[in-house]
Amino acid sequence: MARMFMKRRDDRHGAPRRAATVILAAALMLPLIGIGDAGAVMRGEPARDPNGTRRSTVLIETPEGICTGAIVGPDLVLTAAHCVSARGRYRVRYLDRSFRRQNVAVARTAAHPGFDPSHGFASDDVGLIQVARPFGADIRPAALPSGSWGVGWFAGGGTGEELLIAGFGSTERSRARDGVLREALMRTASPSVPGRGFAGLTGEDAQQRPGMCVGDSGGPVYRRSGRGFLVVGVLKGGTTDPGRECTSSPVYVPLRDYVGWIRQTAAGWNAPLGTPVEMRQ
Repeated sequence: MARMFMKRRDDRHGAPRRAATVILAAALMLPLIGIGDAGAVMRGEPARDPNGTRRSTVLIETPEGICTGAIVGPDLVLTAAHCVSARGRYRVRYLDRSFRRQNVAVARTAAHPGFDPSHGFASDDVGLIQVARPFGADIRPAALPSGSWGVGWFAGGGTGEELLIAGFGSTERSRARDGVLREALMRTASPSVPGRGFAGLTGEDAQQRPGMCVGDSGGPVYRRSGRGFLVVGVLKGGTTDPGRECTSSPVYVPLRDYVGWIRQTAAGWNAPLGTPVEMRQ
């Protein structure tokens, strides 16, 4: 059966615990595929460039598991609504230039008001986190698209644009939570789950192509923009590959229609968007 939200939950002894069959909303805590444990980008490569996705991609610890998010302001993280819909304690971990983990507490969270956590294939799966203090000086927030970006493509135009996904989820080879940031190039495609405003991604090789897994939910879909990144979507989930718990055909929520809500929410929190620092060499 298809699973959409991918997240990971641990029992009191730290052992992974898998929920029964989870539909699209399981990605929340870990990767896109299951409500159980979080994972990392399937068949992705560990991020090694300190000036790459490391600068704007974070791991989110939620009351129900692990998700991924993108820094979009000095103290703001963009993620999926299903990653911030639970009550309880949240924490954000980011990587410094030496790829060492740094922790920051969460001040508040918000899910888009149109999101329905009881519906596995819910749309409006976009959320925000404000952390208790600004991120380090070597962090570079990802830019948001303008409201008009992607109008032609999402209206049914061409596919095949190369985009970059990043996440802290588990891999197919190892479902252990290792905290490694992985990234993979994918191309726009028709979504594996049609409708509800989802967009799709696919890889080149049907057998070895990358995808998302537990813990990657809420992770960014990046488009390179000069020396930085434009975050054009939020990873949501997908239909699981036969015999696996990951998906090589993930779907994401395009941000085009949510930029207004993001800006409005950030303004209500007195939280600026963007304002990237100069990249260090």
